[in-house]
Amino acid sequence: MKRLIMIALGAVAAMVLLSSTLTAQPDANRLVFADSQALIAAHPAGQEASELRIRAQNEVNEIRQQLETIQNRARAGETLSNEETERFNILVTTLESVQTRYQAEIAAAAGPAIEAVNAAIRAIAVEQGYGIVFDIGAAADTGLVVYAADGLDITDAVMLRLGN
Repeated sequence: MKRLIMIALGAVAAMVLLSSTLTAQPDANRLVFADSQALIAAHPAGQEASELRIRAQNEVNEIRQQLETIQNRARAGETLSNEETERFNILVTTLESVQTRYQAEIAAAAGPAIEAVNAAIRAIAVEQGYGIVFDIGAAADTGLVVYAADGLDITDAVMLRLGN
């Protein structure tokens, strides 16, 4: 009797197993890449941040050139007047102030682009079952990824999601 019960239970288990539809579950460990810098640059707020970055670089370079002129004169053994020394100190303070101001302005300008890109990447990752999205630039710069198969770049899909 025990034997018949065991055979019946085995048959029921086999029928349940065979009748169930086995489907592959999405692999939450799938890794993909996105070029976040290109995505941010393509966003209108990213373009504004880029323009600010260029303006900042021009202004900073101009101040640095003025500082370098005074430094070169001092290195050459020329005695600087009190006015030139004061001008040098003012330029150093101005340089620090300009850099700090532009950093804050660029961060504020880029904020909406960064948020939009992150949201688009997150949405696509959830929809497609990607577990991790690496930044292509960071992965390349750090050597974190030494090999990646073709077809793992989702930058174009994110760009479409952003409307670009």
